[in-house]
Amino acid sequence: MDLSRRLQAWALARPRVLIVDAPGTVGLRWAVEAELDRRGWPQAMSPADTDVLLVLGTPGPELAAAIDVLWSQVAQPRRRVDLRAATDLHHRLEETVRALGAAAPEEHVDGVLPARGGAAHPAGGMDDSGHEGMEHPDHEAMDPAGMAGMDHSGDEGMDHVGMAGMEHSGHVGMDHSGREGMEHAAMGGGGSAGHHMHHGGDVAGLPMAQTAPDRDGLALDVLRVSIGPVLPGWPTGLLLRADLQGDVLTGARLSWVDASDGRGFPPGEVHPQRAALGQLASLLVVAGWPTAARDARCARDGLASTDRSELATARRRAERVARRVRRSRALAWSVRGAGQLHSALGRAAGGDALDRVRRWCDVASGGDVEAPTSPTSPTSLDEVAAVLEGTELGTARLIVASVALDRSAARTEPEEARA
Repeated sequence: MDLSRRLQAWALARPRVLIVDAPGTVGLRWAVEAELDRRGWPQAMSPADTDVLLVLGTPGPELAAAIDVLWSQVAQPRRRVDLRAATDLHHRLEETVRALGAAAPEEHVDGVLPARGGAAHPAGGMDDSGHEGMEHPDHEAMDPAGMAGMDHSGDEGMDHVGMAGMEHSGHVGMDHSGREGMEHAAMGGGGSAGHHMHHGGDVAGLPMAQTAPDRDGLALDVLRVSIGPVLPGWPTGLLLRADLQGDVLTGARLSWVDASDGRGFPPGEVHPQRAALGQLASLLVVAGWPTAARDARCARDGLASTDRSELATARRRAERVARRVRRSRALAWSVRGAGQLHSALGRAAGGDALDRVRRWCDVASGGDVEAPTSPTSPTSLDEVAAVLEGTELGTARLIVASVALDRSAARTEPEEARA
């Protein structure tokens, strides 16, 4: 027993944290990411590998429902922390890791730490035990960007592991009959938890697919899927609804849950160099390059320092990250030609995903920050949905990660349209 306790304490000394940020909490998220990177705590890619669920800000009702679904899929021992401000971040994280490490191996740690001044959430929401007799086998990690088996020797240590968090180990929010409260997708990430699927009909209580002709005229299974609203490297609150034939998306529609009208920082409040590094970090998470994503975040955070030596170090780090990303052949191969935007805004920011990534690299390295159109200028949902038509699932995630979406053009759908 003593050995078990020591092993558990060792394993949970660096817990994996899954961050869910409500609209308008960009600054808080950056502060949290900086603290996690400082501690060396990895960010979770799915509920399956999550120890701590960290909810930032005040989510709306739809996002809160998705968070509850996600929380129900986090294995014990687990801890949920609701955070409204960064002032007590250090104390809350210390309290969390102590609670996780102090529990006996046979005990369940199912705590919820409410935001200061707020009421505690029910501990655990829905428990996995509600799936009586239902098994959720872990499928092998899927490599949607087609990067499995590639030789990355020329990419300066690029550690692509496929598309991070894209293994389909269970569909969170799957519309099982009798589970009315599970209608909304929660997250697509390691547990493929945000790939909420509505299927054609039910057989013995299990959802089944319909068939329809594909673009080649062949009759294939058609699954109605929803991706989001919580997904690593994905704008929180964004919901993609489409039909899926094989791994090809058709009829794509994008909308924000809860009419997510929070924009985070007001335009012009964040320096373009920091904004570009933040965009790069999100895309690199999706592309399966966590070390480069961490370096981009560190550079972004360092650029906010008032210390001249720290600022100089951050600028050098930003230049190194931009150079590594720009030289990456695997990343270029993955995103070249994807997400070609045809509007004037799209051309100014760079036509396809690779152009936008390189544009971000230019700005992140400290150059061309006075360009009339920023690479982080918001793009409309309709324009992005149009370029997602006919793309594969992994490519669609990279395209979304390569654009800055306009939350001001928030759109919600009537409830009957979601069925």
